[in-house]
Amino acid sequence: MPAIVSSFTHPSWGSLGDRAHTRRQALHLSQAAVAKHLGLTVRDYAALESGFIPPDVNERLGKVKLHLLDEVLNWEPGTSLNMLTAVLEPSREAASIAFTPGDRSEYNRAAWARLGAAVLKARQALKMSKPVLGYAIKSTGKSVLRIENGQIYGDPRTAPPGDYNSERYILKRLPLLEMALEWEAGQARQILDGTIVSPTT
Repeated sequence: MPAIVSSFTHPSWGSLGDRAHTRRQALHLSQAAVAKHLGLTVRDYAALESGFIPPDVNERLGKVKLHLLDEVLNWEPGTSLNMLTAVLEPSREAASIAFTPGDRSEYNRAAWARLGAAVLKARQALKMSKPVLGYAIKSTGKSVLRIENGQIYGDPRTAPPGDYNSERYILKRLPLLEMALEWEAGQARQILDGTIVSPTT
């Protein structure tokens, strides 16, 4: 059977992971039991269920055989692959696919990438360094770098060890970010929501 292709994006993983989560609970299986059958760590399998996939986890998931997931969840052969391919429609964008409350994230990766691009553009336009912006939002230059790179995670179980900012931490600083970048109040949230791409659009 085909392996999970590593180029699948997190909305696709999220669709499969959400169904796997529901099925696993119905079968009264632990995440550890399913992870062991797939040859994954619990952290990696938790990422699959949340659909919130860091690059390192994505690489390991790409080596998993889909038929093993069908086996452990007692699905018909080919069910997992069908779930993945069903959401790979060109007309659907990553930001339009909702995440479940189980993600413990208010915004998906596409939303944070969108905000990061807008922050980078605004900071450079103001000729402001990352440390200066970091100070303005009561944080650090490294935090600004993570914002600009979209390295914001709501679920610490799926975040790269030591190289991310929590979603809650950054959301609290959005008003300071808006003031520092001379944005109107609420524009950072609008970018995250996909209402606008940047304050100039």
